[in-house]
Amino acid sequence: MQAEYVEIDRGKARELYRAYKKHLHWSQPIDDEIRRAYQMLAQGKLVVKALESIKAAGLKTEGEDAGFPKLALCRADAKNCTVFMHMDGSADMCADRTSAWGRGASKNVFHFAGDTFPRIKRDRSYRATAVVPLPPINQRPQRGLANYHTLWEAEWTRIAPYDPMLLRRLGKADLWVVVAMWDLTEIERAALSTRITV
Repeated sequence: MQAEYVEIDRGKARELYRAYKKHLHWSQPIDDEIRRAYQMLAQGKLVVKALESIKAAGLKTEGEDAGFPKLALCRADAKNCTVFMHMDGSADMCADRTSAWGRGASKNVFHFAGDTFPRIKRDRSYRATAVVPLPPINQRPQRGLANYHTLWEAEWTRIAPYDPMLLRRLGKADLWVVVAMWDLTEIERAALSTRITV
């Protein structure tokens, strides 16, 4: 899967982390996010810009799910992810067909602004649903799966996905530490296909 990784030398990241930690008394919430990102990079962890990855990947151009994003991002504890494509090129991705504007929507819905994607030549919005891949048990957090997100190559049809990433968001910025990456086996894909409610 093609993703937008944050690339910086580990030594430079360590140096910048220490500089942010040294001035911790004057820091603001955004500084904490930056410091944490530098800390993760200094430790050799991968940091990805998930929302930017979805924008950069664009839309599928072939198959029955053409016109929908190539990548999807959803809470890791959700069974399905629904995307609403709007005429102005905006989109909303949300977990388990929850309302994009209801209570708790800010945590469960990712809004993509107008002209993020090509404009739709239809007279109304349309949607599709994809199954959210569950991390293998050996890579799954022991608790708090709702605090993680999954980024994967979405199949907006009744097909289970292939190669997801388990992510943990660093604050409110588009900075996500990669917790796990895996390829789904045929057995895992067969089990996941039972969760598809499209």
